[in-house]
This record gives sequence, C-alpha cells and structure tokens, in this order.
Amino acid sequence: MTKFVVNEHVTPLMSDADRAESVVLAKGWLSRTPDRFQHAVFERCILRKFRSGSSIYRRGDPPGGLFGLVSGSLAVDISPLERGPFMGYFLRPGAWVGGAPAFTGQPRVVGLRATRSTELLYLPLHAINAIVAQDDSAWRYFALIGFAHLEIAMSVVDDLMRRDHKKRFVAMLLHLADCRSASPTDGAPIEIDVGQEELAIMANVARTTAGAILRQLARAGHVDTSYKRVRILSPDALRAMLIRPTPAARRRPPLLQPDLHLADLAAKSKRTTVEVNKRHGRA
Repeated sequence: MTKFVVNEHVTPLMSDADRAESVVLAKGWLSRTPDRFQHAVFERCILRKFRSGSSIYRRGDPPGGLFGLVSGSLAVDISPLERGPFMGYFLRPGAWVGGAPAFTGQPRVVGLRATRSTELLYLPLHAINAIVAQDDSAWRYFALIGFAHLEIAMSVVDDLMRRDHKKRFVAMLLHLADCRSASPTDGAPIEIDVGQEELAIMANVARTTAGAILRQLARAGHVDTSYKRVRILSPDALRAMLIRPTPAARRRPPLLQPDLHLADLAAKSKRTTVEVNKRHGRA
C-alpha cells in the first residue's frame, strides 16, 4: 500500500495510492517496466505533498531516493559551471528524478522545487537497495531512468543547435510541456510554470525576443500567457512550425537551372576553336 505523508504523519489512503499509481503508470519510466517490478516499487513508495515554492532538494545535498511526480509541477534548477543557479528544465506528472545520486552515492547535482501545490511519490534509498537485494535484474529497470533522461537530453541539445531563434524557442516550449513528439490524447491545454525571462535563458534568446515570440504565438491562438505561466493550446501547430521553411527561406529565389542550349553552343564553339588551331599548327 502506498503511504501518504503530511507533516511527518503517515496515513494509509488507498484512493490516493490508486490515483498516484495510475498517473505514473500512464507514461514515463515506470510504465516501461514489468508488473512485478512496478509492484515492488509501489509497495515501498511514500506519497508526499509539497506547497508551491517548496524545495524538494538542492544541489550538493546528500544522495537520497527517487521522486515520481503525481500532480503539480517541478522546476529543475542547474548551476553546472560558472553561471546559475537558474531553471534548466520543467517536469510534469509522470516524470521521475533523482536516479543518479541514488545509484552512485554522489551528492545531488541539480535542485528541485515545486512551482505549485505538488504531490510526489518517494522511493527511499533503502527501499531501492531492498528491491535490488530481492531481484538482481531490478538494476536494469532502474537504469532505464538514466536512459530516458539521456533521450531527453539529446533531443534538447539537438533543438538548441537550431540557428533559427524562433524555432529554437518553440522547440523548448514543447520540451517543457512534455509534448515535443506527441500531443496529449485528451487535447487539454498544457500549463507550464515558466516566466518570460526563464524561457529566454533556456532557449538562448534575448528577453525581448522571447516576449515578441510569445505575443506572436498568442495572436495565432497557439498559446496563452499570464504571469510566469504559459498555456500551450495547440502543440500540433507548434510542432508544424519546426518543419516549415523560415520566411527568409521562402523568399529566397530558386536556384537557376542550367540552360542546356547555351551550354551546347559553348561546347561547339570550343571544339571549333581547337580544330582551327590544329590546322594552323597552333597549340
């Protein structure tokens, strides 16, 4: 049975447990694993609630367990080198985080905070060790978390190398809304708790550029914006923008096809010149 934790008091609530399980089994890491492994994870998980703005953990904190997002949303704060900390990514329900410190014993390398009222499934470190002690093959399923994160990272890097700043910005919106490749089946708007300045940093554009693009997208009916929040209304339309040619490319004149008639005349002229030179003994 999943446990529900508020202010350090633990109360079994089956309805909350069932709801949490349905969310994390609908998509994400755990949905890719066998039933027996899912059961082993759920029976050791604790369901926790966090208020908006709460820090789940910070960079440099000691290693701990895994967190699975049930409801609400999370900001991932990074400061890998000279800059930061600043928001580097955004997580929606179904996502799992915390794998690297849990499996390596190293300190936390990113920070995690709730951007609204949030529920998380927590799998403690001792529970991970217990699962692996019972089933050696469980490490393979835990390793899928890192594989999923690698897939996301490669896709984000690929989009950040786009030269067109508008396409780069739109691609990051789709990544943050977790609909870069496909739209939600329910068709509901997707809310991301990200401000204009944070979007500008993540998409590597000026803040004024980020604002201008958001206004263009809002006028087209693709997004709706409010204070530190963007609602994605038409992810399909945004994805279509990534494969269309840019306005500059559309204005570029097509390459001229060679005039084969002129080329033939030039070849004949060259052959005639060579023949005349041979008659007169010129090289």
